[in-house]
Amino acid sequence: MDPKKKDLMAQKITESRAMLVKENPFFGHLAMQMKVAGAPCGTACTDGSRLIFDPDFVERLNDREIQFVVLHEILHCALGHCMRGRGLHAETYNRACDIVVNSLILQMWHCTSFTVDGKIPGHLTPDGQEGRLFNAEEVYGMLVKAGRPGNGNGNSEASAVDRHDLWRGIADPARLKDIWNGRIRKAAESCGSQSRLPQIARTLAERVDYDSKVNWRQLLHDFMHFDDYDYTFLPPDRRFSDQDFFLPAFHICEEEGRVPDVWICVDTSASVCEEELSDLMAEIRDAMRQTGMTGTISFFDSSVTDPEPFSSEEELKAQKPVGGGGTSFYAIFRYLKEHIYPALPRAILIFTDGYAECPQEEAALRVPVLWLISRGGRTDFPWGTVTEI
Repeated sequence: MDPKKKDLMAQKITESRAMLVKENPFFGHLAMQMKVAGAPCGTACTDGSRLIFDPDFVERLNDREIQFVVLHEILHCALGHCMRGRGLHAETYNRACDIVVNSLILQMWHCTSFTVDGKIPGHLTPDGQEGRLFNAEEVYGMLVKAGRPGNGNGNSEASAVDRHDLWRGIADPARLKDIWNGRIRKAAESCGSQSRLPQIARTLAERVDYDSKVNWRQLLHDFMHFDDYDYTFLPPDRRFSDQDFFLPAFHICEEEGRVPDVWICVDTSASVCEEELSDLMAEIRDAMRQTGMTGTISFFDSSVTDPEPFSSEEELKAQKPVGGGGTSFYAIFRYLKEHIYPALPRAILIFTDGYAECPQEEAALRVPVLWLISRGGRTDFPWGTVTEI
């Protein structure tokens, strides 16, 4: 490999990534997480960890074309294309993945076509629809039904952008998927409000949060013993208003399965690292989306912050965890008695690694408590419901 061409390639890729960070911070963040390598591959490729370019290919491209290729490779990884497709016809699956990502890039760039190295990257399904409207497997099915692999332009010529040979050599797709989910989550958080993200970036961030392995709807339904009906004395049942006693009104819950009025307490002590805390907050947002959970949130170490109300994902994201000291569960229940009683929450959810002394059950004032323990934490609590997440 010509050293001069390799150096020129490295320089052009570095400049392209720097421009991407400036123009599109979300994808710029993802691009900076990947190593850049050179190889005589004809165009470009990725193994999920590296952006690999042929120096001769890069030499022929302008800055915008290089950025297109970088985005193309990142989207293959972020969408999980290189971790899927086992058992499918390789060429057809490769074309399907390209159709999806090319269409997404064109949407981001507000254009209907683009040229890379003199070729137009395919972005349409066999019936002429934009690939971004479907996932790779759906486009794959369309191509199979049409009887041709196709690149979205009606032919099966080699991809204008990259090759996917390395995908079949990925030894641990599940682990690679977890790595990319973490990268996507951090990229979204680094950009602040999701309203600033392109549509595909918002979709990726939402998909990652939904990738939680916890079925929050079932977990909280079982924990709080929800029924389809509820009753209340406010107002009493008017059918018996002329009697000397009152009966509770009996009614169907307005929104079955919703989880209202919970107090979430998040462990921010020194034993909980920043990555664990980030994952805990992501789990809380996922729980909210799955169940419609509303209530208040506090952070605790040896003391507890005042509960802040939340009823939307944006309100949860606005919360800034504070802490860093020792851990005290006593602080939670002392606050419950001194500052919240008698307007008690319907349940208390404590996200923690579990390493602190547990008070007596009476301290919970009969409020159900769910201990949500980060993996590897202590789980031998003498009371309450304990779940490892």
